[in-house]
Amino acid sequence: MTNNLEVNSMLTATYSKQKKLVGVASRAKIIHSESCGCKLTGSRFLQLVEAFAALPKDSVLVDWRVPVRLVQPFHWTCGAEYFQKQLITAMSNNRHDHVSRALLAAAQSPLVREQRESNTKPELKARTGEIDTVIVNGRIFTGELDAPWCEAVAIGDGLIRAVGTSIAMRALAGASAEVIDVGGRTVIPGLNDAHMHHTPDPFGIRLPVDPMANPSFDELRLLISEAVAASPAGTWIYATMGERLTNDKALDRRPLDEIAPDHPIIFLGMSNHTNVVNSAAMQRLGIRDEEPDPVGGDYERLPGSRRLSGRINEYAQWSPQRCFASMATVEEGAASLRALADECVRWGITTIQNMSWTPPERYLDMAKAADVPIKVRLIRFPPSGPEGRILSDGRGIKREITDRVEFHGTKWILDGTPIEGASAVSRPYSSDSPNRGQENFSGSEISHMLRESLGAKEQLLLHAIGDRALESVLNAIETFSPQVDWQARNLRIEHGDGLTREQVGRVKAAGAMVVQNPTHFWFYGGDTGFSIFDGAFQSLLDTGITVGIGSDGPLNPFLGLLAAVQHPARPHEAMSMENAVRAYTRGSAIAEGKGDSKGRLIPGQVADLAVLSQDIFSIEPQYLPSTQSVLTMVDGSVVFRDAGI
Repeated sequence: MTNNLEVNSMLTATYSKQKKLVGVASRAKIIHSESCGCKLTGSRFLQLVEAFAALPKDSVLVDWRVPVRLVQPFHWTCGAEYFQKQLITAMSNNRHDHVSRALLAAAQSPLVREQRESNTKPELKARTGEIDTVIVNGRIFTGELDAPWCEAVAIGDGLIRAVGTSIAMRALAGASAEVIDVGGRTVIPGLNDAHMHHTPDPFGIRLPVDPMANPSFDELRLLISEAVAASPAGTWIYATMGERLTNDKALDRRPLDEIAPDHPIIFLGMSNHTNVVNSAAMQRLGIRDEEPDPVGGDYERLPGSRRLSGRINEYAQWSPQRCFASMATVEEGAASLRALADECVRWGITTIQNMSWTPPERYLDMAKAADVPIKVRLIRFPPSGPEGRILSDGRGIKREITDRVEFHGTKWILDGTPIEGASAVSRPYSSDSPNRGQENFSGSEISHMLRESLGAKEQLLLHAIGDRALESVLNAIETFSPQVDWQARNLRIEHGDGLTREQVGRVKAAGAMVVQNPTHFWFYGGDTGFSIFDGAFQSLLDTGITVGIGSDGPLNPFLGLLAAVQHPARPHEAMSMENAVRAYTRGSAIAEGKGDSKGRLIPGQVADLAVLSQDIFSIEPQYLPSTQSVLTMVDGSVVFRDAGI
């Protein structure tokens, strides 16, 4: 069994080791979207790695220079495939040969099928009040603390009607009911991704850059030049920056203008808190050359002038990024949502809670056109301007959009991330730098956010990573005590990675919940420069705080569960698998405001569930990323079924 240190070592391996394993550098023209781990199962990705390794060095699968209509669901976090890629490929070397064999076996299993057609829709059952489906012969995790396991469930009208033995549930089934024998497989409540940023791409070229390989700008010059030569003037060119480029102050509009004077270029930071644009992009995005800073963000300036350098941070990038996202057509957005939903049902994800850079009216049009089988909650994610936060954004849109699409809640970003050194912390990031990050908003402004949520009777979500930003949040919350019951108002702290022990107790007293992203824990372990963060996880549960889980990166939920049960940064903070699944299901349902109706497989709850390809509660953790769903149900209707079920 691979221990925590070994897994952490795998995930922080150098790019030279990665080249040795999969030859990425020697075949840089393999298009990024075709091999992105965000879109693939662990076993499927390993198959591709094996295929890539066997290619001649001059082979090209797809000409990435041809502009395409990109529908990759996770382009804003496309660097996140590195987590899965590094995990799977590192395990496939000689020291972990047993893992490689197991994953290859899983890939060759009849349970692993090609992706279903995106236009396939579930056959919805009529509401009859009777038992219409029975799942028997399963190892079913209900999520209940006092009765966590059962053998069978009976479903009717989209709800769980009864749980118990296979014999008892069969007896409840009428003559027309479907009986699904899952052959002893593990069944869990549908996974609920409580924090993601799906934003469809507009038409353009994405450079095949792996940001976690941390390339320098010199390594990208040739790619940019080829993209410019191969496409008409005005074609968007995208890339995602690793940590080195994100923090390289020499990378600004000037070198980009030299290479691409007539092509708009946008370099997206892998954490999406710092972007870089060239002059053509500034013109397309409506950024004036002496644009004033918005509240909560800043435009970096060229030395000795007020002219923008093209480097934009925090809320300075929100409006331009929304403008960029708006360039995707409704049809492109619908296609992107369908692709995302297809991936979700194969993972057993039945609900997503999304904070998109696409303006809400447009994203909701995309969602209506997509008509996906999963449940989509869109959360207000407003920008700001020089005069302040734009509170009118999305106001007046009704909550219920369709049977499975909702719009509610508001999120604000209070600090950056450790990647660009912008999380607001109480002590310097390193001994040779005074940097302690920066808070985007003052304590009084956070108090205004809290008052606004009370007035609008709307859930508030506050992104806070560093302990200094979290201190400001807690100070603001505590000024409303004891008059306001924040637990009843479902107040969410997003991330909370830098929570101190003292702050954890105050979060409990304040009545807030925390939504964390376990794959982020890999950033905080080892010699990363981010080890100042505590990365609280199990401590939250021990204190009685409700915890939800979101991806905010790799879509694969079982990669997130791997990080949850091992916690590479703080092994003593690791959760049990049972508690991690509870956080990813009922915890996320509570974060959505629906903890009373979904997230458990008990009578009266919605019948959202996933039948898994392997027993995640008993296998060794390193096998988790190759898990997938073989049957997924939403509201009692089968939305994905493997041919073997």
